Amino acid sequence: MGRAQSRTEKEKTHAAIYMKSNTILNKHQSAILDRISNDDFLSGTFYFSGGTALSDMYLHHRESVDLDFFTPQLYDSQSIVSRLTSWSQDLQFTLAGEYVEPTHMYFLTFADDSKLKVDFAHYPYKQLESMKPYRNKLKVDSLRDIAANKLLTLTQRTEVKDFVDIYFLLQKFTFWNLRDDVQTKFHMEIDPFIFAGDCMEVQEFDFLPKMIQPLDLLQIQNFYKQLAVKLGKKSIE
Repeated sequence: MGRAQSRTEKEKTHAAIYMKSNTILNKHQSAILDRISNDDFLSGTFYFSGGTALSDMYLHHRESVDLDFFTPQLYDSQSIVSRLTSWSQDLQFTLAGEYVEPTHMYFLTFADDSKLKVDFAHYPYKQLESMKPYRNKLKVDSLRDIAANKLLTLTQRTEVKDFVDIYFLLQKFTFWNLRDDVQTKFHMEIDPFIFAGDCMEVQEFDFLPKMIQPLDLLQIQNFYKQLAVKLGKKSIE
């Protein structure tokens, strides 16, 4: 009996060490996520999504600095400000805010001078799949939903982190799967020929985000060049 209990405790310890080492979060991200996930209003209203959720929950592929929270509900931003303000003394950060529809952005600067951006957005799009449990009461967007969001985002802005995310997501989904999901979720159609042109934007970058999984600039540029050629040919068939 004693040995069995000892082995069980060892397994629990090893599991805890694995879970801790498997996260891509820094201490400030983790502290804010702990507060949000233990808050009934925030964890009941918002869900975790975006690049940091993608990397921490699913892909473990790169470091990510922002925390993104979505909700289909309308909400009072003052309820967020009051909570962040109350946490600022304990966690030792200063707070600044900005609103760019539909997102309330909060900029946290900690005592060690590190910075964290936390976004809360009204996101009225029906999810493709059910959310997953993440931390305490907080749920996280499905991999499929984040993938569809990311593909749409890549057609709307040119940031290297989005190219990196889609590179890894296309190891799990096809472009055509994600294109169909964008159509279903957002009622928007991505033209493969135009997207082929978007793919070539990656040639303009001379850096990558800080990677966890190995990837170099030439590798990702070649990947998108080949994808652009395939999509271009498919468009004229």
